[in-house]
Amino acid sequence: MAVAVMIVAIWWLVAHNGGSGWVQLLGDLVFGVLCIGILGPGLVVGRARVEVRSAPADGVAGWPVVIRVVARTRVRVRPVEPPGDEVFVGPVRHEGAVDHRVTVVPVRRGVHDTVTLDIASAAPFALQWWTRRVQLPLPSSLHVSPRRGRARPPSTSPQEDVGEVREQPRTDMGLPRGARPYVPGDSRRLVHWGATAHAGKLMVRELEQPSAGPVTVDVDLPDDPEEAERVAEGALGTVVQLLDTGAPVLLGTLEPSGPVLAPVTDRRGAGRRLARAVARRSVSGAGAGAGAT
Repeated sequence: MAVAVMIVAIWWLVAHNGGSGWVQLLGDLVFGVLCIGILGPGLVVGRARVEVRSAPADGVAGWPVVIRVVARTRVRVRPVEPPGDEVFVGPVRHEGAVDHRVTVVPVRRGVHDTVTLDIASAAPFALQWWTRRVQLPLPSSLHVSPRRGRARPPSTSPQEDVGEVREQPRTDMGLPRGARPYVPGDSRRLVHWGATAHAGKLMVRELEQPSAGPVTVDVDLPDDPEEAERVAEGALGTVVQLLDTGAPVLLGTLEPSGPVLAPVTDRRGAGRRLARAVARRSVSGAGAGAGAT
């Protein structure tokens, strides 16, 4: 940019000092056009306003998430954190703001309250691109859960540096006492299809025996981000497998506010808990895997 402006300025000085009238006029026009084309995009980018209109509350690491933004001027947007593809957004039409889709792909699990974008423009002559980085708040926190990994096999004895999963009696065992309407959290194995067809709504078997005690899944994440991601993936797989068998699950994690031990009833709740989980920084630096007892 500096070299281009210097060359045009030298041409303008030469034309005005020794050139004829049309050479001077041409030099003025070229100098003005180049100055506008080189410096104008900086003004456009500085005045550009981009706002996040809507965003989902949940996502999965490695999967695309679509957020909708609105811009007053035509600019190029490139998501930086979470990363994503470049897209042109704006401008506002006469009838009102128009939402544009911006796709981001979170690399790892976590909670995102903001999105970082690179806003660029080359208006009006596309001679020079100017870029400005902004951090925009999301309407609601985006919880990015880990991918579902392989569940750890059940064991009756703990292993060093490896989480344990102890088998508990299944909650769908026992003598049926009758049928009752389905409530959120009931196992799919308890669905009573005959009673459902008769009543016209989803019914489940009510068992004589009381439900077994909950299975506690403790997640201790290591400091290494890649290893922590694999541990979280295995923890999610373990929790989902237990939920599929009808077992009540207590998930223990360490969040920024402190340790949390609370029940989870579905994959979404487990994914949100694991998205908020942080590593336990101990003196030894050892990280335990996902386990259940």
